[in-house]
Amino acid sequence: MQVESDKTSKKKSNHNCSLNKEMINENNLDFHKINIHHSRIIQALKNEINTTIPIMGACTTNNGGIISWKLVTRVLSTTFHSSLRKFQKNSMRYWRENYLLTCIPAAGAASRFFSELQKFTLTIETKIPEFKNSLDLFLNHNFKAKLSLENRKQIQSILANVKITTEMSSLYEGIHEQEKDNIKACIEQFYNFLSQFIVLGKTDEKFISKYENLKNLCDMENIKKDYIKSISQSESNVRTPWDYNKNLTKIKNQDNITNFKTAFSKNKNFSNSHWMERISAQSLFLNKETAASNDPSIYLGTQEKTILKTYAACCVLLQKYAHLPKALVPTTTEGDSFLMLKLAEQIGLLPSLGNILVVPAFMKSEFENEIERLKPILQENISDIFALRNSPFAPKWLKENRKVNGEWVVFEQGRNLSTIRFNMDGTPYTDDNGKYVPVSAGHGELIHLFDEFTKQFPEAECLHIRNIDNVIGSSLDRTAELNIPAEFFKIMRDCIEYLRAQVEDYLFNEQKKKSDSRLHNETAFQVLSYLAHFIDESIANEALEACFDAQSTFIGLAHQSLYKVLGNLFHWQPLENHSSDLEAWEQTMQWLDNPISVFGVVRKEVADVGGGPVFAALPDGTTIKLCLEMPHANEEDASEYFGPRGNATHFNPVLAFFELKTHTRAFENTRSVGKKVEFSKLFDERFWLLSKREYKGTPVCYHETVLHELIGNSATTNLVFIEVPRTLFRPHKSFFDSLGNDRRTYGFDETLATTETRNF
Repeated sequence: MQVESDKTSKKKSNHNCSLNKEMINENNLDFHKINIHHSRIIQALKNEINTTIPIMGACTTNNGGIISWKLVTRVLSTTFHSSLRKFQKNSMRYWRENYLLTCIPAAGAASRFFSELQKFTLTIETKIPEFKNSLDLFLNHNFKAKLSLENRKQIQSILANVKITTEMSSLYEGIHEQEKDNIKACIEQFYNFLSQFIVLGKTDEKFISKYENLKNLCDMENIKKDYIKSISQSESNVRTPWDYNKNLTKIKNQDNITNFKTAFSKNKNFSNSHWMERISAQSLFLNKETAASNDPSIYLGTQEKTILKTYAACCVLLQKYAHLPKALVPTTTEGDSFLMLKLAEQIGLLPSLGNILVVPAFMKSEFENEIERLKPILQENISDIFALRNSPFAPKWLKENRKVNGEWVVFEQGRNLSTIRFNMDGTPYTDDNGKYVPVSAGHGELIHLFDEFTKQFPEAECLHIRNIDNVIGSSLDRTAELNIPAEFFKIMRDCIEYLRAQVEDYLFNEQKKKSDSRLHNETAFQVLSYLAHFIDESIANEALEACFDAQSTFIGLAHQSLYKVLGNLFHWQPLENHSSDLEAWEQTMQWLDNPISVFGVVRKEVADVGGGPVFAALPDGTTIKLCLEMPHANEEDASEYFGPRGNATHFNPVLAFFELKTHTRAFENTRSVGKKVEFSKLFDERFWLLSKREYKGTPVCYHETVLHELIGNSATTNLVFIEVPRTLFRPHKSFFDSLGNDRRTYGFDETLATTETRNF
């Protein structure tokens, strides 16, 4: 968390020798930056510096750290008269379409998404070394390996004693319900290959013909062309009541495996066998092969088969998807990726001036091509084609003669915003080829792209941030819920912008400064009175009463009143004892200049574990309000506040709204271009953390900054935490979070056509 001191900076030279500058330059990384990261990590691992931030208490709705959902909705519902609500809705839509950007970080790799599968695969291959590279041998038709009876018995014994979770044991069956036919065929045949290898100790040439097309089915080169299924391609198929529950999309890839199924069925000769002969629990091909083999065979029970099936499914899924960005991984039974669902969400959920997608290094063109490829799919699967009007996805006949809203622009989180992985002893992690493995240095690095955002969209004034894997659907209920924090942010910003202008005018008016120390503006008092609804009532009344004399006559707004309301709302530092009122107003203006951040947080449930809003102490002795990540807390604080039954009542920011420009004076007849926020000042080195993860089953660590900490602290921003319903929070941190889900379960049945709606 702290930058290394002068005493420890001399130790950098001791660590430089362990970094290979040429290997860092090969990855287009900044050697100086990586060297600083390495030095900090070494010191942190040796406990020479402290990377944790002490927690002083949890932000709750009771202590004013978080504004409750009930209070937000009550105040917003009374902000405008019922006759003006229609005007307010139109005003919100105009603001979104002209001044709001939506940013979706999508640079995360799928390796973390498949970490559980990687752990299981590594466990099996550690216990059974013969399985290493087995998938490559299978796909390359290399079936010449043999196993002795003793080795097969040993493998059978290991499989019988492997512990497996309920989720992992159901993976094979779950894949058969969700994945495409070609992937299912590859998994099934790889399982059969492993079974035969263990039971018979070998595979013969007769077996090779059954797999001649399977390598192409799992070839990584074909992923980008084939991982999305379009329901519309199956509309011509007539469905009868007895196949109603079958996925229409299963028919799509039928041609891909026709030759395989034909060859497979010929070898079975089902037509000449009695039905009772076909109910054996063992794989069908094993019956004849076992009888013809002179070598004693091994019997595989239910446990061993389950382990083999799970291992086969893990290997094939990792082969196909683990090297992709998480955004491109299919997550529905219809085959939609996270990217596809986000495109659909933005059509109806919270349309804005523009949408920014931040992707991994060197993948900008690939994502741009993918968005273009998904356009006709969206047009074909959208429930209401007129919902695409004036969007980038609208067909030509539906575009009106005005500007298109919601343009999608792709930015790369390039190597200049990346670092490398390190082993837990501080040495650089290397892959099988002995090369360094770059990794994103965290979402915090996105601050360096904010300037590019404003250049791409010069009219934009505000930013809405939502994660790629938080999929909530686009139903009317979710749209109404998300609109509330958006409206809260807009009204909050309008109020602060008005107060900024009044204080600024006061400070630049020499006559006013000399004549009086108060703002004689009743509108400013009404704005402050409105904001006072969100703080403690007794403090608010005390601050507002000071604006009147004994005869209840308005005598002006003093800086003490402004501080009591806004200081308790944004949790400013204590107001210093200034020698003059002018200095106090100048200090207030400095705080008002900070950009506004509104974070939506959800209430914790018993099993929830993770960081959240707290009051924390910085090294300089100041206490701030902070959205703290769990790795940034020490072990004791993490257990006390962020554990399953911790003191923190809320966690994980679901969404964030952030100011890109201030001082726009939108309330005046002539709108100002505003003052762009100095984003570089927000990149505070005090908030770096040592991230500890697993990469391909190996514990690693790396230097990371978190965007929600950099723009979610009261030291550099005017931060407000508001409570949002849990229905706006649906993260997907593991492959099992998306397994078996379809468009309906995600909440897209009002936007995208589902299998059931296509049936009618």
